[in-house]
Amino acid sequence: MSVTVLDDVELSHQIIEAGVKGRQIRRNQRVSTANGFESVNIVWDKTLREYDIGIGPLRRSAWQEIEALFEVTEGGAYGFLLLDPKDSSAGTGGRVVSLGGGQYQLLKRYIEPRSARYKDRKVTRPKLSTLQVLVSGVPTSASFDATTGKGTISGSPAANLVTWTGQLYTPVHFLNDQIDWEMVAAGSDPDGRFYTGPQVTLQEIRE
Repeated sequence: MSVTVLDDVELSHQIIEAGVKGRQIRRNQRVSTANGFESVNIVWDKTLREYDIGIGPLRRSAWQEIEALFEVTEGGAYGFLLLDPKDSSAGTGGRVVSLGGGQYQLLKRYIEPRSARYKDRKVTRPKLSTLQVLVSGVPTSASFDATTGKGTISGSPAANLVTWTGQLYTPVHFLNDQIDWEMVAAGSDPDGRFYTGPQVTLQEIRE
């Protein structure tokens, strides 16, 4: 069972603005034979994202936000929402797939421009206040769910005629049962001190 996401909890911008680094993760099984051939079997067919937060100096108030997230999510037992600082918009890649019965699923399409090969990512956490659905380029009435990315579109058009723009959240949770901290600028005034997190990792929750 997937981790439950608290959809009213979001990582604050001041933590992201202080610095984030991360990685994209896949799992492949690689087997080398005695004569030098290699085969690769895909284990995960979807990429998961990880983020290291708190890597830049944070004032005490910002660090306490990380501690609050750790507490309200029971140390990662629950998830929350994050706007990926490099990939939180559908851009020109907003697509849908038909689920039948007039239902659609939001997708983001990643295209390799020199070959036109692409990979679709299921979007389960659209930011509805920014969502605009278009059919053949014309804005169209639609209703989508903020916790699944599923919904309906006026007139039930063919999926290949539908595009969308807007932002999307990545659902994440604390990867480890502990978070480390370090005071990197001391002083007698607690509010003037700065802290970093040598190892505070968030991992995407697959939904």
